Amino acid sequence: MVIYLIRMFGISLALTMVTELAIAFLFGLRTRKNVLLVVLVNVLTNPSAVLCNWLCRLYLPYYSRVPVQLVIEAAVVIVEAFVYCCFARDEQRQIKRPVLLALTANGCSWLLGVLIGVLKVL
Repeated sequence: MVIYLIRMFGISLALTMVTELAIAFLFGLRTRKNVLLVVLVNVLTNPSAVLCNWLCRLYLPYYSRVPVQLVIEAAVVIVEAFVYCCFARDEQRQIKRPVLLALTANGCSWLLGVLIGVLKVL
């Protein structure tokens, strides 16, 4: 069970990092500080979101999983958008649209997770 959880959290965090860093790069966040910010924001939000989703899979009926996932993702977007907005005040960071960044990055990483789940790739 421990190996399963480590694998689940590790793969999820790695895929989220790759996806969200790619989106951040497209949004113009290319400095070391901005990359570190994206990494730290995802280290903050991803494990808790994965844990909540995993617990929901264990204890909730099948039909309620997607609505619960959407609520969890909305909470993640709100937290990440808040953090990005706080750092967007710093002119050197050049974070132009922090809310759109959080929404796009998390939407893409969530869709990738859904696709992997449907295809049962990993």
